[in-house]
Amino acid sequence: MKCVECNFEGPVPRFRYLYNARIDAPITLRQCPNCQTWLAVDELKAAVVQKVTPGEAPWGKSAGIEDLAEDAKANV
Repeated sequence: MKCVECNFEGPVPRFRYLYNARIDAPITLRQCPNCQTWLAVDELKAAVVQKVTPGEAPWGKSAGIEDLAEDAKANV
């Protein structure tokens, strides 16, 4: 697998596993051991999908509950 930020290349286990982005998809977050960049990785293809920066969600909304708190406030 190859880091899209610094071009470090190595086997998937060399990239630190952070967590599964979704429980219903093969996308995980891993960290490059060379530049520490967070990467969205397709585990089935062992390939980097994209670099992940703060606030990004390359996997979409996870459960559809993101706005429930705001909806509840509006109904009070």
